[in-house]
Amino acid sequence: MGDVIVPKKLPDDSHHVIVKLETIHVPAASVDTSPFSHEFISYKFTPKEDIALVKERVKYASIIATTTVPINAETLGEAPYLKCVITETAGTNHIDVEECQRRGVPVYWAPTGAADAVSEHALGLYFAARRSFVSLHNALYDYGPSHANNWKTNGSLSSVIKDRNGQPPRSSKNEVVGIFGYGPIGQRINNLCKALGMKVIVAGRKGSTSHDDPTRIPFTEVVGQATVLFNILPLLPETHGTFGPAEFQQMRPDAIIINVGRGGTIDEAALFEALSEGRIHGAATDVFENEPAGSAEDSILLSEEAKRLNLTLTPHLAWCADQTSINLQQSLKDNVREYIEKQVASST
Repeated sequence: MGDVIVPKKLPDDSHHVIVKLETIHVPAASVDTSPFSHEFISYKFTPKEDIALVKERVKYASIIATTTVPINAETLGEAPYLKCVITETAGTNHIDVEECQRRGVPVYWAPTGAADAVSEHALGLYFAARRSFVSLHNALYDYGPSHANNWKTNGSLSSVIKDRNGQPPRSSKNEVVGIFGYGPIGQRINNLCKALGMKVIVAGRKGSTSHDDPTRIPFTEVVGQATVLFNILPLLPETHGTFGPAEFQQMRPDAIIINVGRGGTIDEAALFEALSEGRIHGAATDVFENEPAGSAEDSILLSEEAKRLNLTLTPHLAWCADQTSINLQQSLKDNVREYIEKQVASST
C-alpha cells in the first residue's frame, strides 16, 4: 500500500483537512478557508484501482479534491469527516453524485476550466482526421532496405489523403459541422468552426424531437447531414453508446467524427468497424471507455489492425494547456471558498 499521510489534527467545526488525491494533473493551489483553519494534504498520484488506498487517503478528509480518482460508496468507505467533494474537471462521471447527496456532501466541479484547450485540441484532431495526418506520416516511414516509400516510388501519396471515392479532403468552408453536447466546450467549438467558414448545426438530444427544443436540429438529422461530428457529450447512463452501429450506418461516407467528450459515449467496436469498412472517412478521439488505455485489451482502437486506419488518438490530454492549469487551480480556490462561505452562512 502506498504512503498515507495522517493529518496533524482531525477535522472539527473550526478546522478542515483538505486531501488532494492527484497533483500529477493539476498542481496544488493555496486555498483560503478563513475563518476556519485547515491542513492541506496532497498526493502526486493515487491509483484509482487501489480502492483500499483511496479509502485510507480520504479517511480523515473533510474536503476531497480529485481529478480522475473515482468517488463512490466503495472508495469513500465511512469517511466520517467528509463535508465536500471538488473535482477539477468539467465532468462528474467519476463521482457518484447520488451517493454524495445521500451523505449530504455537495459536489463542485469546473465546467469552463479547460474549455479553450479542449476546443483547440478538437480542432487539431479535426485537421488530423480530415487531412489524414497520421496515415500520411506512417506512409512516409513505410520504407526499408529494399524499397523506398510510395512517395518516392509513385511520385505522390495523394491516394492516402483522398476518400474512398477518390475525392480530395474538404476545405473548411465546405464542411457541415454537427455538434453533440452544447456546453461551454461545444459553444467554443461552434465559434471556432464558424471563424473557419464552416456551417454549424447543433444536435438535440438523442430520441428528442424538434418540438423539445426548437433551437436544435433533431439528433438523427444531424448524424446524417454532418461532414464533421464533434462529440462533447458527458458520460451518463442515457449517453452511453450514443454513437453505435445504427449511427455509423447513417453517417455520410465522407464524414469524420471527433470525440473530446467522454469515452463510452461512442461504441469503440462500432467505430472500428465503420472505419475498417470505409463507411466513414476518419475519426479522432482523446478519450476511451477504459482509461488509462494501455493496449488492445483496453480498446480495439489500440489494436494492430487499427494502425492502418485514418484514426488519430491522443491520451486524454485535450485539457492540458498553460491556461488550463491556471484555471483549474483557481477553480479549486473558488470552490473551496464557495463551500466555506456557505458553511459560515449556515452557522450564523
